[in-house]
Amino acid sequence: MRYWTLAVVPFLWTALMLAGHLALAGTPGDAVFMRTQLELAKALALAGGLVAALGFGRGEYLRRAWLLIGGCMALLLLRDLTLLPPLAGALPPRTMATVRGLIVVTGNVSQIWGTWILARAWKVAALELPVSRTVQVLLTVGMIVAVAAVTAPGVVENVSRIGAGEPEALAGLASALGDGLALCLIVPLLLTALALRGGLFGWPFSLLTTSYLAWLLYDFTVALGPSLGLDPAARRSISEAFRALGCLFGFSAGLAQRLVIEHLRPAAAEHQTAV
Repeated sequence: MRYWTLAVVPFLWTALMLAGHLALAGTPGDAVFMRTQLELAKALALAGGLVAALGFGRGEYLRRAWLLIGGCMALLLLRDLTLLPPLAGALPPRTMATVRGLIVVTGNVSQIWGTWILARAWKVAALELPVSRTVQVLLTVGMIVAVAAVTAPGVVENVSRIGAGEPEALAGLASALGDGLALCLIVPLLLTALALRGGLFGWPFSLLTTSYLAWLLYDFTVALGPSLGLDPAARRSISEAFRALGCLFGFSAGLAQRLVIEHLRPAAAEHQTAV
């Protein structure tokens, strides 16, 4: 039951966030409310990664993956802190924009690295994936094409801005490229979740896959919302809802991983005692 709760909570949180957003629409408090909600969601995603990582012992394969995924959120929160008045003026504007860009680059590298480790978990554990090699390749190619279609506009726009002398666009470019590379790993995460179907181990992978799908929909809304006829207000509401879901399902995935570890620990201790 606890695992199903972890799958439901992100939707409840996001629904309440949107309800508050609609209630405050057009008031000065709306921006503060939405920013607070999203920063809390990022903080929870960081907490989920740390909780999962610290459940493993030093040197265990998945410990590093969860630390890296949590590290991405830590760096994104650090970037957000530099937007606040005490820090925003600490450096010249162009220098601060470059610093923010480097923070985002490092965060995205951390996310991609951690996701890559998780995406290889099936191979390390010698699992048999539920589909053939041909289907794996087709799914991967299809995901790469879909991700490229969603992220390409952002990449092109930010490259143009950097070429025009706007260092603040470095953060946008890093985010677009990082999201694209990480999202391309959805397929191996999904296949690992399917290979673990029916077991507790499948929950963290299933919830993390859902998180990345939410991020894909966030990028889709931001990049293609105008082409779909969405006005700026609607596009913002929908994209922020998907961003919140991406963070919150990351939090749920981390908690699920820790619950799995705690569930298995007594059995492992009993086995060691018996030996």
